[in-house]
Amino acid sequence: MQRITRLAFAASVAGAITSLAQPLVAGAQSNCAPANRVSVSSPGSSDVLAKRVSVHGRALPLRDALDRVAAAAGVRLSYSPEVLDLSRPVCLDYESAPLGLVLADLLSGAPVRPLVLGIDQIVLTPAAPTVTSPAAPILNSVGMLDRVVVTGSTIGASQRALPVALDVVAGRDLAQRGAASISGALDGVVPGLWVWEQSPLNLLARYGSIRGASSFGVSYPKVYVDGIEVANSLLVTHLDPESVSRIEVIRGPQGAALYGAEAISGVMNIVTRQDGLENGAPRAEIRTQGGTSASDYAGGNVLTQSHAVSLRAGTNVKSARLGGTVSTIGAFIPGASSQQVTASGGLRFVRSRGVFNGSFRFFAQDTRSPTSPVLDNLHLSSPLALLDSSNRQSVREFTLGASGNFAQNDHWTHSAVAGVDGYTLQSGGVDDAAFPSPLDSALRAATGNAVRTTLRASSVGQFGETGRTVATVTLAAEHSFVHDETVTTSAFLTTGLGIRSNSRYAISESRSNAGLIGQLSASFRETLFLTGGLRIERNTGLVGVGDIATLPMLGASLVRSLGIGTLKIRGAFGRGIRPPQTSNRSGLLMGIAGTPSPEQQTGIEAGADLFFGKSVALHVTHFDQRASGLIQPVSVYNVTSNEEIPHYRRLVYELQNVGEITNRGWELSGSVDGGPWSLGGTFSQVDSRVRKLASLYSGDLQPGDRMLEVPARTLGLNAGYSRGRLSMSWRVSRASDWINYDRLSLLSAFAGGQSDPGDFVGSELRSYWKQYGGVTRLGGRVGLTVGRGMSFMIDGENLLDEQRGEPDNVTVLPGRTLSAGLRLSF
Repeated sequence: MQRITRLAFAASVAGAITSLAQPLVAGAQSNCAPANRVSVSSPGSSDVLAKRVSVHGRALPLRDALDRVAAAAGVRLSYSPEVLDLSRPVCLDYESAPLGLVLADLLSGAPVRPLVLGIDQIVLTPAAPTVTSPAAPILNSVGMLDRVVVTGSTIGASQRALPVALDVVAGRDLAQRGAASISGALDGVVPGLWVWEQSPLNLLARYGSIRGASSFGVSYPKVYVDGIEVANSLLVTHLDPESVSRIEVIRGPQGAALYGAEAISGVMNIVTRQDGLENGAPRAEIRTQGGTSASDYAGGNVLTQSHAVSLRAGTNVKSARLGGTVSTIGAFIPGASSQQVTASGGLRFVRSRGVFNGSFRFFAQDTRSPTSPVLDNLHLSSPLALLDSSNRQSVREFTLGASGNFAQNDHWTHSAVAGVDGYTLQSGGVDDAAFPSPLDSALRAATGNAVRTTLRASSVGQFGETGRTVATVTLAAEHSFVHDETVTTSAFLTTGLGIRSNSRYAISESRSNAGLIGQLSASFRETLFLTGGLRIERNTGLVGVGDIATLPMLGASLVRSLGIGTLKIRGAFGRGIRPPQTSNRSGLLMGIAGTPSPEQQTGIEAGADLFFGKSVALHVTHFDQRASGLIQPVSVYNVTSNEEIPHYRRLVYELQNVGEITNRGWELSGSVDGGPWSLGGTFSQVDSRVRKLASLYSGDLQPGDRMLEVPARTLGLNAGYSRGRLSMSWRVSRASDWINYDRLSLLSAFAGGQSDPGDFVGSELRSYWKQYGGVTRLGGRVGLTVGRGMSFMIDGENLLDEQRGEPDNVTVLPGRTLSAGLRLSF
């Protein structure tokens, strides 16, 4: 019944799109209508406003439109992002039009008024708002509903038309909260997604849930930085909030039609800042912060510190940025250490017909990870002591890329992205140790280095008349190539006998995928939106199972005015795929049971968004997804001959296809922005269960079981206040009710040497399952501006002092952290 419902939903949407597409394109005409224009304050400046400009483009963010107009006219245009909604989509269709007329059209209804200063500068100053005509080129705006986003399209489109739930986390919110980790940036802010708190000693992100589980190994979204695909999504753990413009997140497989394989559970695009300064003069900023973290294992508090510097120069038409941070934390467990260094920069050039960006990112982390103090009382034998290696670990990451878009005319816009991302990773983890977590498996597979190149080109054509019928055709081609080299040492373990042998693996692998993308969207009177898309991808990682994949997406949304509010109802279907062997897996380093098939996830989502002006927004989404062909590292009881010990027994691991799981649940979120106050909240309920098992599976899961390490409920609450010189923010997030291994009991039983290895394979492992109640995080920041360019801040992290229990009873985190800092701008 569920399958029939999905097919009926997809067929109905596809039929509507197909029947409407051709007449829409055939009747295409200009969609840029004249507006009721505001007056332009221009005493003695008629020469400036009389300059003729030619600019074209549709569904552009207001920021890009203003910058392109300024570039075409050769003037400096100054404005404040706090006054203008720069993400609102607007339309440009001007051929040799006076600058004053163009600005009046673009700013119709905005609370600003252009004021000409000198011979080449125009300042957008605050003014009383005016009423926008329905024919104005700024689309009927309802706050966040009309912002332009990149992740839901190839070059950017209004969120109004998207049939999927897409969340945007603004960089200014990250900076206000001081969120420097992926978990701090997303948990409690993006519903349906939960990242376990990042330990300073871990090099990989650990996703607990992205609408449940998309893998029996490691679930993770496909991550991009400024449109460049990263070589290993799990290595993106930290960011500099001051350098981030926004983070866009699609949850579920619906994004795979645009972004291809690996987007089985979602897509995340981190967009860096590229804004200039009002006067174009260089500006420097220095931030320094220090404090202490509590620890139950270090005999007292330990020092934590962070220092940063950033440089910015240029105007909105031509700008440059460069910044870097250094962070350290003391030995919150004896013998531990962690240091992080980040650097980023970018360039932006605006011309009358296009915008060009370049950016780079560098991240380095060095840690020393001694044996966990939680294991001290277990009297571990030599093999188990190696589960937490004391070797040093390090990672180096970089991203370098460029992108640009070009408006050929009022109908067609072309864009291109080119870049490279890579890493080197030195891990002290021991392979084939007893009972590795999924994260351990990913860590050993990532040891080594990898480089990925990304090339993408797209053309978007828009036809029709705004406010009536518009068709958007998207054509794109993408190619990605990754080469990685893995070097690892495996230690074979035996209960009570210690290490018997070591083996060294050196593996070099290259993979590529090439995709052709076609998408057709139709809108009717800015009310009904239909979307259908298909990506045909050739992926060499699908070797043995056919290297061609088809990834469809179908969706629809309806927007209706309800007097003081606006309601959007949406629904979408999508399919994603993940090759069975990638740089995030250890398939080449373990045995493989049979020929593993690709992991896949298909499903539908349906939801509603309710907006009241620009101040209140409510969102609800229901999802029903099915993942199949999933792969899990499974402990296997092997008997081999040995000259010293006949029939010597050991535990090894192999990758096995497990079967299918279902992910169902609800996501709710809301926000209120009232003057100096802002408030946001999220709640997610997820039921992620094993549906059926593969015939060769020999692990501990059974049909009907809940997926391990997936919280059943997550919630978050974020509040902020800013007025005058004072700013404050508070945040609380909680994950509750998940099942994971009782790793203490498991390791204790194995360390005793009295148990047979057969007690730690298959269904015997179920006796070591443990239900975890939950974990709550509480943090906040208070900032005070004390003078021109000087401010103080006080931060509190992990104020409830949760040091264990996330996501198991072995992992140790820094406790309550209090710090104070100073920011200087000059």
